[in-house]
Amino acid sequence: MKDEIILKVSNLSVGYGEQIAVSNLSFQLHRGEILCLAGESGSGKSTILKALLSMPEIQISLGEIQLLGTYLQTLSEKKRRSYCTEKMGMVFQSPGASFNPIRSYQKQFVETLKSHGKYDKASFLSQAEAAFAKVDLKDAKRLLRACPYALSGGMNQRMALALAMLLGQEILLCDEPTSALDATTALQVAQELKKLRDENGISQIIVTHNLAMAGFLADRIGIMYQGSLVELGETDQILHQPKHPYTKSLLEAIPHLSGELPSGEPMDVLGGAHDKTEKAHAEKGGQP
Repeated sequence: MKDEIILKVSNLSVGYGEQIAVSNLSFQLHRGEILCLAGESGSGKSTILKALLSMPEIQISLGEIQLLGTYLQTLSEKKRRSYCTEKMGMVFQSPGASFNPIRSYQKQFVETLKSHGKYDKASFLSQAEAAFAKVDLKDAKRLLRACPYALSGGMNQRMALALAMLLGQEILLCDEPTSALDATTALQVAQELKKLRDENGISQIIVTHNLAMAGFLADRIGIMYQGSLVELGETDQILHQPKHPYTKSLLEAIPHLSGELPSGEPMDVLGGAHDKTEKAHAEKGGQP
């Protein structure tokens, strides 16, 4: 399945008003692949996710996006946003950002399904149970009755993943999905993301400061610097044979880098490495 291209971005330049934030961006996403985009704050990573979802504050000045065979620029603005949110789900950095904290999950799940034209009262519970099982959540009735404020950050992230499974979205866009979590919970969420790829073929684009976390999750890694994709390759190549000077400077900040989690040291991969990356880059005066 990983030979099938489900998202293709070609020579894309996007920004906010007249200010260009990302320029000349090209990459492909395959079915059942995790692509991590790594780089410092302000490098354009989150802007890419907004462009893919056709958020209203984003303007595309050049290039094109092809999603599951459809060129998004050929659709009207309304149809483009509807099509993007039907096919792609978003997991935010803050675990609470996906939900209203004081309304039950059931009410919010039902409203979201209705907005996508996918709600069926008779089958809702069985569909929810199946979606929850994909992210190792049990006791769906109890969880649906709960409000987000009553559950941990990690549980809220997993509920957001469950909602994407319930909607049948084929691509997950994840904006720093583990950085707001403690190291143990971050590892659990990262493992769920890998499970969704391995067992359900869910493609993912994950943006992160943390190259070590990218090494744990990704099939391929792209390196963003000042609005440009300066390097893109297989995870092993990026981690062990980097070509661009900026990639090398990021790697120098990480004490442990491996495609697997170092035994007994989850903090190095999922808890603190992005802070070291940011600090090291600042000490270099922001130069690659």
